[in-house]
Amino acid sequence: MPITGVDHVMLAVPDLDAARAAFTACFDRPSRPGSRHPGWGTTNAVLRFADSYLELITVVDRAEAAGRPASRRMTGVSDAGGGWVSAVLAAEDLPATCAALADRGVPVSPPLDGVSVRPDGRRRRWRVGAHGEEFRTGRLPSLIEYLDPWPEADPDPAELRRGGVHGVAGVDIAVTDLPAAAAEYAVLLDGPPALGDRSATWTLPDGRVLRLLAPAAPAGAGDPVAAHLDRLGPGLCAVALAVDSPAAVAAAVAGRGGAVRPGVDREPVVDPAGCAPIRLVAARPAPSRGPVVTAGATR
Repeated sequence: MPITGVDHVMLAVPDLDAARAAFTACFDRPSRPGSRHPGWGTTNAVLRFADSYLELITVVDRAEAAGRPASRRMTGVSDAGGGWVSAVLAAEDLPATCAALADRGVPVSPPLDGVSVRPDGRRRRWRVGAHGEEFRTGRLPSLIEYLDPWPEADPDPAELRRGGVHGVAGVDIAVTDLPAAAAEYAVLLDGPPALGDRSATWTLPDGRVLRLLAPAAPAGAGDPVAAHLDRLGPGLCAVALAVDSPAAVAAAVAGRGGAVRPGVDREPVVDPAGCAPIRLVAARPAPSRGPVVTAGATR
C-alpha cells in the first residue's frame, strides 16, 4: 500500500504562543504563524524542516473539537499539560489506501476533507484518514494526503537546515500489547518489523524509522515508555530529529539555556515544551528515491 513515510509529527500544547517561544529558543529557528482548522476546533504553528515538519497544535474551540475523535484526543493531551499526539503518515491515493487496509482486516476511518486557513485568508486543502477512534485512543497514527502545496514559496534550503537540524528521523510509539500492535502495524506498513525484546521497528520508504515500544516488565520508575502510558496512554511518545552532529546541536541548545539529558540509547534528548522528548540522532544519507521535495509540497 502506498504509505510513503512520516509526513510530520503533532505536539498538542495548552499555550501555543509559549510553545512557539520555547521551540524558537531551543533550536534558534522560527515557527510559521498558525492556521485555523474549521470543523476541528484547532489551530497550529509549524516548524518546517527540509522534508518534514513539527506541528504545534492547540484547541481553540472546545465545542467544535468535541465533534471529532481526533480533536478530542488533542483536547485530552492539552488538558494533561501537553505532549506528543501522533505521527502523521504520508499516503498516496488515500481512499484506496484506507479501503485496502479495511480489506486486510485493519479498518480505519475513511478519508475526510479538511482545510487550513491562514490569518491572511490563504487556504490549503488536505484529506486525512484514520482520524476516528483508532486515532483518539492512540492505537494508530493518522494518514494524510495534500490537495494543495504550501500557500507560500519555500524558504531558502539553508534555512530549512538551520542549526544543523535536517528533520524528523523517526518516531517512537508506546504500546501496551507489543505482539498485537506489531501485527496491526505490519498490515498498515505492508511488511513485518525487526523485533527486539520490547520493540518492533520498520524503516519506511522515506528512510525514517517507526518503532513500537512496550514498557519494561515489571516497569521501573525510570521507564519512559511506562511513564508515557501512565500519563497519556498509547501513542507517539518520542520523536527523533536528524542533525549534523548530536553533540554539537546539544551543546548549542545548552548554550541557549535549554535542558539536555542523556537518552536510553545514549543520544542527547531535549524537551523544549517540557512534555515531549526529542532525541537528537546523526543524520543519515537520504535514500535514493528521486528528487527531495519539501514536506507536503507536491502531495
